[in-house]
Amino acid sequence: MAASGATALAALKIGGRVAFERLTRPKARRAEDVPCSPGAITPEWLTAVLCQKNPGAVVTDVVVKPASAGTHERHQLIVSYNDAGERAGLPRSMFTKSLPSVVTRMIGGFNGTARVEGRFYMQLRPQLGIEAPIGYHAAFDRQTYASILLLEDMVATKSSTFCNFKTYVDREMADDMVDVLATLHAQFYGNGELAARYPWVASYPRWFTIGAEKMSLEHYTRKAFDAAAHVIPKSVLAQRDAVWPAAMQALAVHDSEPQGLIHSDVHIGNWYRTGTGKMGLCDWQCLARGHWSRDFSYAVTAALTPDDRRRWEKDLLLRYLDRFGALTGTKPDFDRSFLNYRQQMVHALLMWTITLCHSPLLPAMQSEATTLAMMERISTAMADLDTLRS
Repeated sequence: MAASGATALAALKIGGRVAFERLTRPKARRAEDVPCSPGAITPEWLTAVLCQKNPGAVVTDVVVKPASAGTHERHQLIVSYNDAGERAGLPRSMFTKSLPSVVTRMIGGFNGTARVEGRFYMQLRPQLGIEAPIGYHAAFDRQTYASILLLEDMVATKSSTFCNFKTYVDREMADDMVDVLATLHAQFYGNGELAARYPWVASYPRWFTIGAEKMSLEHYTRKAFDAAAHVIPKSVLAQRDAVWPAAMQALAVHDSEPQGLIHSDVHIGNWYRTGTGKMGLCDWQCLARGHWSRDFSYAVTAALTPDDRRRWEKDLLLRYLDRFGALTGTKPDFDRSFLNYRQQMVHALLMWTITLCHSPLLPAMQSEATTLAMMERISTAMADLDTLRS
């Protein structure tokens, strides 16, 4: 009840603010301003945040084009510069992620994910030797929950193709995804510096429990099992009451084993492939400190067809452990790792139960077709490997 009350109060506050912004249409002009929407972006503001390292460079014009909407709204910016800006090679095309509406501010602002993602791109992304977009600027307003993130246009810079649930992930792609994850997880593995220097990166158990309370996850998971019963294997449906206890049990490994940086939302829709065939990760809003098995389990079960997953999952785990061991000097035990892989599937599934059924105050985060496809793949893996009894 307390969580519901806080959510309702936040919605009222945000609703009033968004109404005010739509009436007054404020513009961002100084570097410290946080544009409330893409329409608030001006050449002056872009000059202040993009050109500060290039004396004499000025943004002369910007065209805003809508791209997509989900937990954030995405827009493309086509930017023009004066001669100094052109000579500096500043980006002509980039993408924004912003929270211009009540529902996007509820999921990205009130829950804090937009703030975390912005900090990731500005503070952590430059340290990671993986394929991921470059962040040009990030800002968040704690009072209004407005947020802005300027990101590399991966299509323009690397001829990238973004994946979705219809993308067929072949073995080469799967191998590369595993390599990306091993490299990501190895960077800060068991390093207390991650928690000490970046306290805004929450431990996964804390990230999960706070988010679950705010979004009434257990309640909506029960509703989602009813709504998606036609795609969930009968053996998992029969054990539906065991899902939440299994999720609580699966949190333990994140506290009992060394932590590292985990993406936490590695479904196929957050991957892209560059023109040279390299797999990359975007959408870092669910970043946390936790055990690597969270990402590995989610990526394998959500990206692969059930038949391919059955054929490749053990080989992919062996590949991951080899690469992880080479990078960290510590190679986890295979049997224990496979148990972790089975157990973490529950948390992968819960990312989609809340996507299918959620509070009306939250946005439609994915299409129903995407959501049902993800739930079917993950729950089929849970049935195959008897996750709820692991």
